[in-house]
Amino acid sequence: MLVITELRRKNESMKKLSIFFCLFVSLLSAKAQEFKAVKISGKAINFNNSVEVEDMTEFKDISLSSNERIFVPDSNQNFSIQFKIAIPGYYRIGRNIIYISPGDDIKATIDRIYPTKAIFSGSRQIENTYLKLTPFPKAGSFLDGETGIQSSIAKTIDYILTKSKERSQQLDSIRRMVSTDFYRLESVRIKADIINSFMSLPTYYSWVHKTTKDSALIIQQQSDSLSRPIIAKLSKGLVDPLNLKLVVYRDVLNTILQNQPSTFSIPQKINDWFKASAIKQKAITLNNKNDLIALFKGIDSINSGVYKNAIASTIAQLTQLNQGDPAIDILFTNTDNQTIPLSNFKNKVIYLEFWATWCGPCLADKPKMELLKHQFKNDNSIVFLSVSIDDNLDAWKKYLNKQGVSKDEFIVDRNKLSNYNLLSVPRMILINKDFTIEQLYAPGPGDKQLIPLFTKMRLKL
Repeated sequence: MLVITELRRKNESMKKLSIFFCLFVSLLSAKAQEFKAVKISGKAINFNNSVEVEDMTEFKDISLSSNERIFVPDSNQNFSIQFKIAIPGYYRIGRNIIYISPGDDIKATIDRIYPTKAIFSGSRQIENTYLKLTPFPKAGSFLDGETGIQSSIAKTIDYILTKSKERSQQLDSIRRMVSTDFYRLESVRIKADIINSFMSLPTYYSWVHKTTKDSALIIQQQSDSLSRPIIAKLSKGLVDPLNLKLVVYRDVLNTILQNQPSTFSIPQKINDWFKASAIKQKAITLNNKNDLIALFKGIDSINSGVYKNAIASTIAQLTQLNQGDPAIDILFTNTDNQTIPLSNFKNKVIYLEFWATWCGPCLADKPKMELLKHQFKNDNSIVFLSVSIDDNLDAWKKYLNKQGVSKDEFIVDRNKLSNYNLLSVPRMILINKDFTIEQLYAPGPGDKQLIPLFTKMRLKL
């Protein structure tokens, strides 16, 4: 009876907290800007699963993904999606960055494999055609991975500056056809891409030239001595909250701030964004509702209403499913194209591995996962499920065939995972025998904490 009373008390407490979260977010939302509908339609080529129109602005780092911006192309690769936004911003479909303003009607043909082949018409045709050639920050921007690495550090820096000049000329050619805001942001992007290229140079240079560990240090020093004066010059006047809309700007923001005068004061809104993004990064790793609630109190230090609203909403969403809550069922597809619900594995401890063939860290974890499966192959109280979120079914099957694995391998439409807030992979989830959540962010298959965790859950080793 005492247990039942305690459970009721906890449930009532959580209901009150949920109501409080909803009221808080509603009050903040009432002050928000007016939202207008956006329509994007056309063809999505080489997409085999659901596709997200991903928010690439600063809200990407403080909010969760939105189901409202997810579409599934039909059998003829056609798609159409509508959603609402309040201000212009950058989004991404596949590998194509697109610029969208409230009220836009954009026509697009986008190829997931070949982003430069995209075709745009309707609203923002000029802007989005220009954006097809946007450098990828994760590939070292103008370095384009190993492509831009030359025979020396000095020549590589010259290459970066030449590429940036070409990009500036492309931007200048459309200056009179785009808004002042777009031109200004893209000018900032070029500067941020130069800085990012310089920051990435030592790593790519060492890799391409296969240098030793000792040589890598010399390369870092040479790169720094040549690039620092340029970075310092580029950083002048570059601190502006409006620039947070750019991913590459956010990537190099700390470097830009380090190159400001000692008397420089960081704008309040940038500080607010740092606080909100730090809260989110902490929140998505927590397995306990009370820990999440404690984070919620830190929102009071954020002055920006839009950032406060976004992070409050994020925490509210994360509290909806957490440790001790019943797991929400998911439908998986196995290698024989059979649909298998997660609930089929009730009465066993379930260790879920979400991964993708395009994810390097995921592929590094796969052998460790196979070792775990082998270690527990005679233990019927636990099951290890590998679930791919690939949108390319063929790539998934080819990988499994090459590796010679198929048992307990599944694929899922990422759109169906919104309740689990799957923001990135690899991601591990641990579910108890009674089908309740043990950990939403469980240790990876090679983590030393994992086996003791299984032991704690009274598994036979």
